Amino acid sequence: MTPDEAREEFFGLLDEIQAMAPGAWVNKDVPAGGYCNFQGTGNGKKFAGTRAMAPLSLADREVLRQKVRAFYESRGYIVQVFDQSTADNKLIMTTAHGPDGLTIAVSTGDLRTAVYGFSRCVPDPESWK
Repeated sequence: MTPDEAREEFFGLLDEIQAMAPGAWVNKDVPAGGYCNFQGTGNGKKFAGTRAMAPLSLADREVLRQKVRAFYESRGYIVQVFDQSTADNKLIMTTAHGPDGLTIAVSTGDLRTAVYGFSRCVPDPESWK
């Protein structure tokens, strides 16, 4: 997979998840990407992104979590659910781990709803020049 393909795959995944809960999302993606240690060679590239919006209702949070879990599982990703609640914020994180370091998390809490993560780490031919 090339860096361009990794970028398209990752931001496409974020777009699909974001569409599961329509609303006024704020995107803070890093389309230029950054360094990663591809298979111990040091010549890799990955991408990061964050999209956030106002908190959803409790019912809508549960619906989103179920949709996201099914979305992750349909792709064969390893799924983990963490309850990170505090006295001030009922926060549940649904995280997926895919191939080559691909990680995407959806957090649904009293303060905000967010989807964020990192693309696969792929070889970067530009780093060898």
